[in-house]
Amino acid sequence: MTPQPEQQIRTLGELASIVGGVVHGDPETRLNGVNGLAEAGPGQLAFFNNPRYRETLRATRASAVLLRDESLELLAGPAALVVDDPYLAFARVSAVFHPRPTFAPGIDARALVEAGAEVDPTATVMAFAFVGRGARIGPRAVLFPGCFVGESSAVGAESILYPNVVVRERCSVGDRAILHPGAVIGADGFGFAFDSSGPRHFKIPQAGTVEVGDEVEIGANSAVDRATLGATRIGSGSKLDNLVQVGHNVQVGPLCILCGQVGIAGSSTLGAGVVCGGQAGIGNHLKIADRTRLGAQCGVMADIEAPGEYLGTPALEKRVSLRAHAVYAQGRETVRRVSSLEARIAELEAKLAALEEAKG
Repeated sequence: MTPQPEQQIRTLGELASIVGGVVHGDPETRLNGVNGLAEAGPGQLAFFNNPRYRETLRATRASAVLLRDESLELLAGPAALVVDDPYLAFARVSAVFHPRPTFAPGIDARALVEAGAEVDPTATVMAFAFVGRGARIGPRAVLFPGCFVGESSAVGAESILYPNVVVRERCSVGDRAILHPGAVIGADGFGFAFDSSGPRHFKIPQAGTVEVGDEVEIGANSAVDRATLGATRIGSGSKLDNLVQVGHNVQVGPLCILCGQVGIAGSSTLGAGVVCGGQAGIGNHLKIADRTRLGAQCGVMADIEAPGEYLGTPALEKRVSLRAHAVYAQGRETVRRVSSLEARIAELEAKLAALEEAKG
């Protein structure tokens, strides 16, 4: 990796032109980085996007703050950069101060590149990486130590594979993708047919592939299994957190977000822009509509045909789920009251039986 340039200095006016914002204060304010409201000091830019941090905003030591126009009245002291979306603007400014690292092109002498593989001259293949026969590594792609790119696989331009990433045979990764340490693309799908004559679970050959689109990011130790037949696909622009499991033949649409420990069973299809909260689970052969949002630990057992927010197991539309939880909470109180009434009835029955016995 080549050394990074010295600390960058940008004026607030320069940053405003990058994010399309309006400066309130001195546009020549010099900034050398970004930080949180509480942590920022002189020379740094912070952002305000959540009303619960009003007091932190008032006390910030940042030289400037990204915020919406309606939040200006809360700011006392620092300059302001007014934007429509402070969080997005923060991301863009942070990218200015933290540019993608650059790497010296070439193949390290300790890497293993098999005959017939094609490595672009501008790509970087670090020590102990492996590139199989017929594989293609695109321009400015980077393979860190321990990466495995199997036979006839492809890694697109400017993609980064961090240490110990596996891209198995005949799988493809698009342009500008980021695969974090331990991610596995193209492991066998979990497919078995039960043979009662054995008895045994007969392994179904997983003869398909995986196609990862452009600008996809896949977190550490996540797995995207190869298809039984055809291809498992991750749509362009989708982002997978750490420890995500994508089963064989799953089709993840573009711009999806899969948070940590999400699991998707085989042959399910997610539309565009689906968001799955942490530990959400989706059963096999299901279809999830575009722009659906699944809450954490949501369990999907049937198709979701209408976009919206869904919670719980089985997954229910948010309004219905919250009502069901309220009924459940009331139900516990009802059980307590019924138990008390049953005890009271038993007591009264005992007294009545005693009176009848006395009369007899």
